[in-house]
Amino acid sequence: MNEARLRALLREEPVPGAAGAERRGLELVGRAYAERHPPQRPVLPRLAIALAVAALLAALLLSPAGAAVRDWVGDVFTAGVKNAEPALSGVPGGGELLVQSPRGPWVVRPDGSRRLLGGYSEATWSPHGLYVAAASGRSLSAIEPNGTPHWSITAPGRVSEPRWSPSGFRIAYRAGRSLRVERADGSGGNLIATRSAAVAPAWYPPGPHLLAYVDARHHLVLAEADSGKRVDATSASPGVRGLSWSHDGGELLEVAGRGLWLRDVVPGKLTGLFLSERARRLGLPGNAVLRAAALAPRRHTVAALLERHSAAGPRSEVLLLDPAGGPPRRLFAVSGRLTELAWSPDGRRLLLAWPAAGQWLFVPVERGLRLRAIGDVSSVFSPGRTEAGFPRIEGWCC
Repeated sequence: MNEARLRALLREEPVPGAAGAERRGLELVGRAYAERHPPQRPVLPRLAIALAVAALLAALLLSPAGAAVRDWVGDVFTAGVKNAEPALSGVPGGGELLVQSPRGPWVVRPDGSRRLLGGYSEATWSPHGLYVAAASGRSLSAIEPNGTPHWSITAPGRVSEPRWSPSGFRIAYRAGRSLRVERADGSGGNLIATRSAAVAPAWYPPGPHLLAYVDARHHLVLAEADSGKRVDATSASPGVRGLSWSHDGGELLEVAGRGLWLRDVVPGKLTGLFLSERARRLGLPGNAVLRAAALAPRRHTVAALLERHSAAGPRSEVLLLDPAGGPPRRLFAVSGRLTELAWSPDGRRLLLAWPAAGQWLFVPVERGLRLRAIGDVSSVFSPGRTEAGFPRIEGWCC
């Protein structure tokens, strides 16, 4: 047997007592591991870190910067109403909507079906929703809700702010800077004022053809629509940009960017109606911008859409105001910008628009009704448009 073969056989032969030595070694290592003492971690540094974090959070939440943090957190969780309906399958509470989009005005039926009326820039309902008055350039037209045109006239200036009278027999509108009235059959009309402010005229609700408007000298004027004769006039409230009557004609709401005023309208011996010289200002929260406001159709309640700004962005809320002086009621609030406010015909709901979320919100005013959110509104009325072209509510009838 050669030397190489001998060495190979010796390597393969187990060492005497190797198995016992291995077993004893493992037992020794096991006992040593069981008897070891885990290293003590210092408790004080961990406690100090926890206290420091808690103090930092408290400072953030209680400081102005913390308000921004809270707003930002709110934005994360309020970027639209959850579980919004994907389409408007029906108008909550009934009635028809008149919706202005970049493509033109749409009529939305109670069952949610809709029709585009054409390339008009503005539109308004007749009193019972039988017709729509629409503006396009220098043209004023009367159209049926199904799109059938009845007549069209050419005005001396660009037509804007059309408003149909409660009687259904007159249409007031601005032509350039002038204010005019047209008969509802398109047979002719007359000039009310050669120069007027950029404020939509407002018809006196009880029925006579009386019109409230703001002239170029910032006077609030009440005039006879058929003759243009001034019934009464007084100084308008500062910054007024909108007018709205109470349902009984006893009060006139003047809307400005940062204020709301109610003016009494009472019978007079000589003029028939008298505008109170002093309007009472309705209380609104400070540092809030007024986006929209309107009197309810059947009661003396004012809905006001307010917006506040912070480092985190805009916050919107809707308040219901009592003209008699009662405390305001917060109806709805979100982190974001709401842009529209319209009363339902029965006064039981408010329609709000939330462009960033792509939603319409039908918010109940009375108990027993639920909020309904309709999503993906832009794609229905103005596909491919940005937030700036979000559909605008022109009216809820009837």
